[in-house]
Amino acid sequence: MRFPSTLFARTALTLAIAFLLLLLLSAFIFNRFLMQPIARQASDDAAALLVLSAQTWAELPPDTRLDFEDELILSHGITLQQTDQPLTPLTTKLRYLTLLEQALEYRIGAPVKIGEDPISANEYEVDLPIAGRILRMSFPRERFIPPKQFALLWLILALALATLLTTLLLVRHLTRPLAKLSAATVKFGRGGSTEPLTESGPQELKMLARSFNQMTSELDELLTNRTTLLAGISHDLRTPIARLTLALEMLPQKSDAELMERMRRDLKEMDQLIARTLELARNIDDHAQETEEVELPELLDGIIAEQITTATKILWQPNESCLIQVNSIALRRVLANLLENALRYGGDLVQVRYQCNSHMTRIEILDNGSGIPDDQIKTVFQPFYRLEASRNTATGGSGLGLAIVQQLCHSNGWQISLDNRKKGGLITSIEIPASHT
Repeated sequence: MRFPSTLFARTALTLAIAFLLLLLLSAFIFNRFLMQPIARQASDDAAALLVLSAQTWAELPPDTRLDFEDELILSHGITLQQTDQPLTPLTTKLRYLTLLEQALEYRIGAPVKIGEDPISANEYEVDLPIAGRILRMSFPRERFIPPKQFALLWLILALALATLLTTLLLVRHLTRPLAKLSAATVKFGRGGSTEPLTESGPQELKMLARSFNQMTSELDELLTNRTTLLAGISHDLRTPIARLTLALEMLPQKSDAELMERMRRDLKEMDQLIARTLELARNIDDHAQETEEVELPELLDGIIAEQITTATKILWQPNESCLIQVNSIALRRVLANLLENALRYGGDLVQVRYQCNSHMTRIEILDNGSGIPDDQIKTVFQPFYRLEASRNTATGGSGLGLAIVQQLCHSNGWQISLDNRKKGGLITSIEIPASHT
């Protein structure tokens, strides 16, 4: 059994256990110091009444016994008669009846058993040996189950239940704003827009909601300004780049061909770097909510067909059908980028495989390259970070590919991880939970 993960469930469970223990302790104290003494006293009083009634009846003249029996019935509900028939055994024996038997045995000095009245289901019977006779006395059940004692027990149960329900409602009232804040934080962290939180409730929660609303507003404005700034810089940079490219093509044919080719490559690299930087800066999850049902093997088959070359080999074998509800555009971009990295840095053999079940879809890309140092596995997701420090595009890209992949996965609720293989190489995994499929 897993321990609850939500604040409300944990708080409610903690309080429920605490109140249950308190209830058990209260029940023990109530029974030990109140119920048992009252039960013993009541049983002793009842035994005294029964024995005294039986002894009085035996000592009375026969012609007055009938009046005495009528008085017992009228005053105490006790029926008395002489008998030689065996008692009907009890089907359920209460603690009070055991105490009554003990009290009767103490007063009479002989074993006593209590039975049930075979005619009336609401009465008990007891045989008392008095003056050489067996006197059977019948008495009502309610006489030995006092309602007032159980009223106290019901009162304790009612108070415990009322306290527990009140506490749960209070905890729910306090944790609901925190649950909304948590959901809004997760949504905002994935790049989604959030409605302002209601600024109500206790002062601390009100200030927390107000601070969150202010933070999201300022971050939205900052991100908008960042995108606008980068778009402006991109436009301003691409204009002179275009002019330089045009001027380069208009140079005389007798110019240095090698120098001109290097200049063309540099200009093309600058243009690609600007495009990738803008891609990272944009709100790339604009279509995060526009999902569609995709057959994963077909999607992978198309991406692999676009990436495979004669110099590399991709091991890929579709197996079971795997229908997932995802943002196919984002998933295609992520897989294409990762497969491109694996083909560039992972040697001449790359393997692609997937697992699909009701809880999660897992996609893995395995290569046989040199892997990534353990202390840099998380760092490679940072923008512009490259393992190869020369910044040469012949040995590495712009350092933005994995940053874009991570941002796309994060905005769609997917989990990406990089792990070194024991026999060399890297395994890249993408986990798509069922809640996001």
